[in-house]
Amino acid sequence: MAGMTLGVSGTSAAADSQGGQRYYLDCAAGNDAAAGTAQGSAWRTLDHVNALVFHPGDSILLRSGTTCQGTFSPKGSGTEDRPIVAGSYGSGARPVIVADGARAVVFLHNVQYWELRNLDISDRAAGNGTSRTGIYVLLEDYGTGHHYVIDGVNVHHVVGIDATGPANEDSAGILFKATGSTVATGFDGIQVTGNTVSGVDGYGIATSSQWSLRPLLTSGTNTFVPISHVRIAGNRLSDLGGDGIVVQNGIDPLVEGNVIDGFGKRATAFHAGIWSWNSDRPVMQYNDVSHGSSSPPAFAFDVDIAAAGVLYQYNYSHENAGFMLLCTNPGEKSAGATIRYNVSENDRGALFGTTELPLVTNGCGSVQPDVRFYNNVIHTKYASGLIGNFGETAVAYSNNIFSGKPGGSTIGDPMASFDHNLYFNVTSAPTVDAHAVAADPAFVRPGAGPLGYLLKCGSPAIGAGVLIAGDTGHDFLGFPVPHDAPPNIGPHQSPCVHV
Repeated sequence: MAGMTLGVSGTSAAADSQGGQRYYLDCAAGNDAAAGTAQGSAWRTLDHVNALVFHPGDSILLRSGTTCQGTFSPKGSGTEDRPIVAGSYGSGARPVIVADGARAVVFLHNVQYWELRNLDISDRAAGNGTSRTGIYVLLEDYGTGHHYVIDGVNVHHVVGIDATGPANEDSAGILFKATGSTVATGFDGIQVTGNTVSGVDGYGIATSSQWSLRPLLTSGTNTFVPISHVRIAGNRLSDLGGDGIVVQNGIDPLVEGNVIDGFGKRATAFHAGIWSWNSDRPVMQYNDVSHGSSSPPAFAFDVDIAAAGVLYQYNYSHENAGFMLLCTNPGEKSAGATIRYNVSENDRGALFGTTELPLVTNGCGSVQPDVRFYNNVIHTKYASGLIGNFGETAVAYSNNIFSGKPGGSTIGDPMASFDHNLYFNVTSAPTVDAHAVAADPAFVRPGAGPLGYLLKCGSPAIGAGVLIAGDTGHDFLGFPVPHDAPPNIGPHQSPCVHV
């Protein structure tokens, strides 16, 4: 029956609104000998479903409140206006797919126009030592795959290893990967929204590609093929062994509104909450990243190898082992980054061996040009170093509030430029900042979240900044940035607070 093409006739079969066919799977009470085209004639096993080939507009619906054992690896592709949907039917908890040690729980291989909705995915193998992934979308010598939606899915307890990168057998919660060597392969259209990912290793959510060679990445393999129209939004990730969200080969990817709580927890190397590499114009915004591990370092964010036009804005980092890492490989290039209107609250210095790294650590690999860091706030009770540079990249710091620990924190970056920043509890404020403000910024309630960094009336940060060319137009909370008068220093341009 392997590879059987579905063709159901008769008026009793429920037609999907997309013009395809609905098929039902009840792993508790179904029957593989049944038609599968109505709730009362549902199939029983994933093995039966995996042997079939589905067609545009079809739906595979799993009964809510049931558990299916094994890997779900369906065949067939949809079309632009008629994707294939795997989802649920009936009332109760999401239907569960548990793989018990398989390479992947859901495996979409060389197919396109697929949507996964309202499922519960886990792999409850007792130990690690091998790569495992919750949802694995793999294209091998396929060309460009289109339209992949993962929405409302719970991925959890996928025990793997700390293996990431295009050359590895990655572990992950949700992974899109392009491989091969003969047919240029990539993705166009990835939407990962409203999911929960917890208890996984390697990546939380990621795109990865072996089609990566271009002038910015001379160490890449195979001529560059983009991964375009990527949106990763509104997801909640926790208890991650390695990275949170990583986009490779992205063109204009958008990563927004995600919450990451706990990453780098079973790591063997540096990791970050959200980052991209070999990507053009990635936007990371409105994300909440916390509790990255301290050793090995787990920074909230990272500007990394072969990244061009990176934008981090309106993000909230707290209780991480580091706020921002600026790092490439030796000999590799990057092409500009803007870090603006972010809040770093009580992040700690990451441990690299016995050395505590600064919250903003600049200095592995080659020089990164055109890095701008403005209108952010860094407030910490813990970190000894706020900024440190171990290389030659020259960052332009403007309109930032640097608020160190009570005993004083340091800034040590001889390559950077500083202008119109406010320094509080900083023992080594840069002397090159000709417009420095050294004073208590008069926050409303520091340590209480992003709103705690609103400014009291009379704050020395009010109207003490400098206009930034090409600024976004609004601040952390959406208030407009003035264009004909000096802005406030820090992430808030809203009216001052009377207390």
